[in-house]
Amino acid sequence: MTPMAAYIEGRWYPEGSKTLTVISPAEGEALESFPFSPAHSAQAIEAARKAFPAWAALGLEGRTPYLRRLQEALARRKESIAKRISLEVGKPLWESRGEAGGLAPRVDLVLGPIAEDISDIVLPNDGGRACHLPLGVVAVLGPFNFPAHLANGQILPALAAGNTVILKPSEKAPGVAQLYGEAFAEADLPPGVFNLVQGDAETGGVLVASPEVDGLLFTGSTRVGLAILAATHQQPHKLVALEMGGKNAALVAADAQLGQTAEELLMAAYVTCGQRCTASSQAFVHRDVIDELSDRLAALVPRLSVGHPLEEEAFMGPIIDQHARQRLLNLNQAAQTAGVDTLVAGQAIDRPGAYLTPALRRGPWQDTTYFQSEHFGPDLVLIPYQDEDDAVRTMTQSGYGLAASIFTADRQRFERLAPRLRAGIVNFNRSTVGASGQLPFGGWAQSGNHRPGARYAGRLVSAAQARLHGPAPLPNQLLNCLGAQS
Repeated sequence: MTPMAAYIEGRWYPEGSKTLTVISPAEGEALESFPFSPAHSAQAIEAARKAFPAWAALGLEGRTPYLRRLQEALARRKESIAKRISLEVGKPLWESRGEAGGLAPRVDLVLGPIAEDISDIVLPNDGGRACHLPLGVVAVLGPFNFPAHLANGQILPALAAGNTVILKPSEKAPGVAQLYGEAFAEADLPPGVFNLVQGDAETGGVLVASPEVDGLLFTGSTRVGLAILAATHQQPHKLVALEMGGKNAALVAADAQLGQTAEELLMAAYVTCGQRCTASSQAFVHRDVIDELSDRLAALVPRLSVGHPLEEEAFMGPIIDQHARQRLLNLNQAAQTAGVDTLVAGQAIDRPGAYLTPALRRGPWQDTTYFQSEHFGPDLVLIPYQDEDDAVRTMTQSGYGLAASIFTADRQRFERLAPRLRAGIVNFNRSTVGASGQLPFGGWAQSGNHRPGARYAGRLVSAAQARLHGPAPLPNQLLNCLGAQS
């Protein structure tokens, strides 16, 4: 791969005014350096603006052949994209292959259910209709943990709806973005319909600030999401969709099937090294079963394999970088300060890279940073509860509202408690991680601003227009004024 700074108006740009270096979390060494220039953002906006009218005018039928060619190009690149995901962000290859393998099939979802979701609503007797029109230029600011999947899930609906797109990927995964962009180049979309700009926060800041960007789709931390809201509060025309962090929890009732619950909690807390916005970092467990569940998990957690992301047998790879690893290792002391017992300590692994072992803890909930903050790493605490109502109230105190799970044999308990958890995703006897493209995906409160994606992604990237068909009956008072008979 020859690192490129940008792909704008159908042309690759090999040079930039600055450089970003990717440090491999697996090796701890420089993987590659990419040029970039914040000035490319303005250039991409201009190209996307110029391409928009013709792309929008094609209609879904006219845009479909381009998306089908893109689907084929993405399918051909799934293995190279998977390996690049593993090398740049440390995700195990089995997981990276799942991410890369899902890129091409997303086109079917976009051209099927998502397109249907924004199809016209027609009133009886030709009384009127509701149409969904493209926003215009849409910028996608992607994350590092799912550098291909999450951006793809926003870009494809935006294009299908008639928007033109600018992708600014995470600076942690520029190579993944370049391979993804090469599929667009091969699919030969009209120049300016899809654009890619590499870079850091300054590159993204140009897209956030520009009034020529009509939609902004961000996935990342709550801190950055709130800064984006502040920067765009005087741009009411700009649709801003934020997918942010979470302090996700599970509630384990006394009647839960503990073997299955333990397995689901392992996935919820430790897959992707806990670096998912939907990862669970706490489980509220009924006092009658917490001892048994603690014993089960304490026996299972040390068995989770941590290895190089290209090793087929590794369940977990490294954390994203050394800074994140140290922050997570500091949780051992933070948990002790909060009065939490550490059953399995998170420890650094003595090898090059940002590897660490998963942590498991147990203790009563307290209003401390350890219990309230998002860890974004493999750290799970089991919290005993006796009163179900108290547990539910505590689960909602973090200020986040992304995902939760309820483990119980009683379906009625789940249906009763789910609405009270005030989260965008509440799962029944299933971990908080994983999602269906056939359902909406998004968070509330500090986890998002009520702009869910997945099945609802088409609504993010389109504007509803109501059209009443006339003429309407006129009131007698007006007819009299006009000299007409009633």
